[in-house]
Amino acid sequence: MIVRLLSDEKGSAIIIFALGLTVFLGFSALVTDVGILYLSDYKLTNAVDAAVLAGAQELPYNPQGAVTQATNYAIANGLKEEQFSIEVLKDNKLIRITAEKDVNLLFAKVLGFDTGKVNHVAEAQVAAIVGINGAAPLGIEKHDFVFGEQYTLKVGAGDTDYLNQEISPGWFGALALGGPGASTYEDNLTYGYPGSLKVGDIVNIQTGNISGPTKKAIDYRIAEDKHVPYCTVDNFERDCSRLIKVPVIEAVDKKRVKIIGFSMFLVDDVTGQGNESYVKGKFVKTIASGEVSPEAQDYGLVGVRLVK
Repeated sequence: MIVRLLSDEKGSAIIIFALGLTVFLGFSALVTDVGILYLSDYKLTNAVDAAVLAGAQELPYNPQGAVTQATNYAIANGLKEEQFSIEVLKDNKLIRITAEKDVNLLFAKVLGFDTGKVNHVAEAQVAAIVGINGAAPLGIEKHDFVFGEQYTLKVGAGDTDYLNQEISPGWFGALALGGPGASTYEDNLTYGYPGSLKVGDIVNIQTGNISGPTKKAIDYRIAEDKHVPYCTVDNFERDCSRLIKVPVIEAVDKKRVKIIGFSMFLVDDVTGQGNESYVKGKFVKTIASGEVSPEAQDYGLVGVRLVK
């Protein structure tokens, strides 16, 4: 009887061990393979988000370039072309990438599962800039922009008829960003205003011709443009030192203006001193970093945001 009892206990132990091993393998499959799927999903999401943001940098002006850029980024981040598709939508202002990838599993194979799937859909949108850092202390009044046509952004003392007379007659197109004074103005024009400006902000004008600081700042920017070929309206680098972010404004009273948008100006030249001080150039359509809104009016300067 004792021998039979011992034999029964050994048999039960084997059964319990077998059941326990099955449960252990099941938990191993659950923990390990869920971890593999989670990591694969994380990598796929990052790759697709990076690709869609890269592609959006070419919108809305170069939709085919957007597809090419997004494709290159997706492949560089480990995806194969058959694993994703790209669409450009909404008047070339939105790009969508849909991706799906099979993931090889480890322990789950014991339970009959060889692979799992991860997928991700990302969308990036371009829209008008409504908030920006690094603006130039020069304002342009709202009007119908003709991109590529030469404008006088800062006028001389004899040409204030170009400007809105609701603003002070001592205004020549300059803004007092961060406070008044020639030194502050020159720094802001040379390097861009370090603070943030947003649509709806009320800012003070900078009175006086301040031709000396204007010429020094613009001469510096022109000298810093080392790009070959030289930046033009039809062919420029986005980091070109001659590109300045310009607030689009409307008068509030004789000393203040309201920001209603932002544009980008490619400086051609700064001429003269004193009453003959001008800043000439052309407005261009391009993209920059900043806060965006699809509801805002587009003055040629747009930004990118991930919307999905």
